[in-house]
Amino acid sequence: MARTFLTIFGFVGVLATTVAQSVPAPPSPITVTPANQEVWVAWGASAGAASYNVYATNTGTYTKIASNVTTLAYIQTGLTNGVDYSYYVTAVNSAGESLPSLQIDATPNPPNTYLPSFTAAGITNAASFTQGATPGSIITIFGTHLSTNLIGLQTATAVPLPTTIYHVSVMVGNVLAPLFAVDKDNNTGSEQINLQVPWQFAGQASVPVTINNGATISATVTVPLTAAQPGIFLLDADKDGFLHGDNSVVNAARPAQPGEEVVAYLTGMGTVSSTPASGSPGPGTTTATPVVTVGGTQAEVKFSGLSAQFVGLYQVNFVVPPATAAGTQSVTVSIHGVTSNSANLPVQ
Repeated sequence: MARTFLTIFGFVGVLATTVAQSVPAPPSPITVTPANQEVWVAWGASAGAASYNVYATNTGTYTKIASNVTTLAYIQTGLTNGVDYSYYVTAVNSAGESLPSLQIDATPNPPNTYLPSFTAAGITNAASFTQGATPGSIITIFGTHLSTNLIGLQTATAVPLPTTIYHVSVMVGNVLAPLFAVDKDNNTGSEQINLQVPWQFAGQASVPVTINNGATISATVTVPLTAAQPGIFLLDADKDGFLHGDNSVVNAARPAQPGEEVVAYLTGMGTVSSTPASGSPGPGTTTATPVVTVGGTQAEVKFSGLSAQFVGLYQVNFVVPPATAAGTQSVTVSIHGVTSNSANLPVQ
């Protein structure tokens, strides 16, 4: 059974000071993961670096194969299996280019039994589990061999979200995606990765996705992107999806009152008034005003935007229409012409 993982994180203020910039230190550590005619090169951040250059050789003479890389990984493709390749990475800023990192070797090889495998159909909205992805949203990838030797659940513990959990990383386009969790269900063997689609790909029709499970890397899967794909997070087995003002679940034991303001949490609501950094919360940012219907009647929307303490999570505050009949009412949220899954709202 699919599982959704959301954690509230605190914030720490940082006092910034201006200092003269110097050439950054070489990136460290540097790692490589071989695959079929490919090598995934990754490195640690270098303080003060604006970008990175990647160098490679299989002859003894290094050639720059990538420049101005702003993420912490790069995939070199079109390689020859069985041939040894060597790599190093440099850090770059306005003061210049660093010395080379440590050199590291990798030999591309045919896929093995640990090859991560997934399809475009296995990439879904993390709330509705509808196929597809929206920049800035939380998605769930289902597949096999998404991790190696993992039993159970590994989650992020801080924000900004990490880009590696239990040796697992996901490259979306040319960006390492922020990860919420990597999970292998002990009972069913089902595997999933929960991550945020980086905001950088807003406006694109599709994006390539590649998974590194720490032993090898998957084939690249091209995933269509949509401007919006709203999904309401369901909060219990009865498909209730709403909270009272005190953050308790609206359910049959404590139904909503006509005229009460309630809160829904969603993902996939699309662009916001001020885009936060990928992997970080975005307090105070708003979306276009969605259409919320309760039992077929349009509700007044009080707020729609990113939730203050979460990554990729939106909240919509709306008023239960005063004439709403008692009983369980179906609620949907529509934005940019796309309608969410339905959730139950018990009303007194």
